[in-house]
Amino acid sequence: MQAYNKSELENYFLAEEAKKLFQKKFLSKAQLQIVSAQLAQLKSNSNIFFRIGFFLLGNFLLSSVISAISVILLQLITEQYQIMFFFYAIVAYIGLEVLVRMKFFRHGLDDAFLLSAQISLLIGIGILTEAFLPVLITMLVLGVFFAIRFINTISALLAFIGLVGIFFNVIVEHDVMPKFYLSFVGLLLAIIVYFFVVHLSKNQNYYPYFKTFDTLRVASLLLGYLSMNYLVVRELSESLMNLTITNTSDVPFAIVFYVLTFLIPLLYFFLGIKWKDKLVLYSGLLTLAFGFYSIRHYYYFFPIEYVMVISGILLFGLAYLIIQQLKNKTEGVTFQPDRDSDNSLLLNTQAVLSLANATTPAPTQSNPMEFGGGGFSGGGAGEQF
Repeated sequence: MQAYNKSELENYFLAEEAKKLFQKKFLSKAQLQIVSAQLAQLKSNSNIFFRIGFFLLGNFLLSSVISAISVILLQLITEQYQIMFFFYAIVAYIGLEVLVRMKFFRHGLDDAFLLSAQISLLIGIGILTEAFLPVLITMLVLGVFFAIRFINTISALLAFIGLVGIFFNVIVEHDVMPKFYLSFVGLLLAIIVYFFVVHLSKNQNYYPYFKTFDTLRVASLLLGYLSMNYLVVRELSESLMNLTITNTSDVPFAIVFYVLTFLIPLLYFFLGIKWKDKLVLYSGLLTLAFGFYSIRHYYYFFPIEYVMVISGILLFGLAYLIIQQLKNKTEGVTFQPDRDSDNSLLLNTQAVLSLANATTPAPTQSNPMEFGGGGFSGGGAGEQF
């Protein structure tokens, strides 16, 4: 189902691994050049600014083509304007397939056509059905298709948003269950998606999707926390359940959301250290900061400048103590330079090193002691009797 040739994808990821190994001093510059010269690579941009620039250029190119065609179609179509968006989606998809045949991968131009195809089709379905649920279902299906076929992370995120939106819509708009359970459904959905993605990431055959899996893991961690965050739950309760919360009243089971607002970030922090997973650890730090903001949004204990100063002092002291404890450790969670934080980076190291050394001539050693003829340190037996 992938649009790209398997061997070309392998060459691309081998070259990317070689660059990372070079940055971490596992490869020399000469070895990196040998690897790059021997691998026929896809046309891509590792620099995010160049990729954004080509993305804008691709949008300009696509809009120019569509505008030229629209001049003709608008004269033929007087009603059913949603047909235009379906036509735009078809044109963008055809352009994307052409770029794939030209070996563009994560270049910027292909991203422009890929996102334009999805967005155009979603707009067309929204105008045609005048309902939100069909758009969310289409977002899920298209996101999964484009993420698998074109190995695109943004499409995977759109699919995740579509999945969450479907549950949100059927609970809020179609009254499948009481709206109060929306938070718990979000938490359960986040847990299922997270462990499903972790299960997929254990299969080394899915190595092209490792970055996509990491993005989905972070998204599910954030969804799980936001589903239980007090600020989010309170705001949704006031807007969806028409609750009026005063100083003497609160949301149902408020104590549960108070506790989970800080317990979940601490759990992320603990699991991130235990699993040696930076994504979980950083998610814990981010959600913990948002947890303090959530409580402060409703309860003011100190002026904001006092809070910032005290928080800075506490963070500095905590960081100093952690560094002192970890700076001499060489295993587990340490403060030593991290040459390779992702185990998947070493999956192809052996192949890269073998490829880099394939054309390196074997060293030759010359022996100054030539036996025969007495050529070293005095007389000796000759070559002939």
